[in-house]
Amino acid sequence: MSVPPATNQQSPGGYPQYNPGPPQNSPKNGLGIAALVLGLVGIALAFIPFVGLFLSIPLGLIGAVLAIFGLVRVSKGVATNKVMSIFGLVTSILAIVIAITSSVATGAFIGAVAESVESGSSSDGAAMDEQGEGSAVENEQFPGQQESDIVGQAGDTLEARGVVVTAGALEEESDDFGTYLCSNVKYENNGDERLSYNTMDWSLQEPGGNIQMTTIMGGDEELSAGELAPGGSTEGLVCFETTDATGTHVLLFEGFLSLDTSRAVWINEL
Repeated sequence: MSVPPATNQQSPGGYPQYNPGPPQNSPKNGLGIAALVLGLVGIALAFIPFVGLFLSIPLGLIGAVLAIFGLVRVSKGVATNKVMSIFGLVTSILAIVIAITSSVATGAFIGAVAESVESGSSSDGAAMDEQGEGSAVENEQFPGQQESDIVGQAGDTLEARGVVVTAGALEEESDDFGTYLCSNVKYENNGDERLSYNTMDWSLQEPGGNIQMTTIMGGDEELSAGELAPGGSTEGLVCFETTDATGTHVLLFEGFLSLDTSRAVWINEL
């Protein structure tokens, strides 16, 4: 028995009638979009110190999880936004890293400032007179001496601020422009890190209490500025305007633009 050939069904109007195929599902790209949005918001908040710890890190973690699930959907052909999911993962991780870095850096800065203020307050209080708020330094050798000062005589070798320094006695030096009081100073770096040196680290307190900064004499033997490698050394003259005052001259070595308030002091009797 033969089977009749299949024929297209016709509509009542005489036109062929086709049955539509199954409906196509739209791509599910929501996870990748959400991951990218959370990552970008997390980065924006991460630059606000400490706020990022409570907002950016949770947003970054959620965004990273959503991005991973979004990539899984892409691999299964359910979603089509692979690039967006990858950017969502990257921005979410960046939000976490920036939040942690920003908060740690801010905390370290606040700690350094607080330590500097506390150290300065302690030194100032120790040098007060008997007006009632502090006690004077015992066996004070010069006006304004602080408890934290490392005091020596001219020519002594002292260690302060991580460097070993020898400061010779103040002597008169002359050039074409005048006469100066100069000390030959020598730095030795006995540590494991590079140390900076600068002629601006030095000052001279006269017997009357006036403190003057270094001056430029113009000679090749003057100390300049630079850095010392571990085990390195350098030396040069630090000079000041000469005065007619006689008595105790105090050569001060303290950090220029440094949070370290410790000082090394050399007593010179002129």
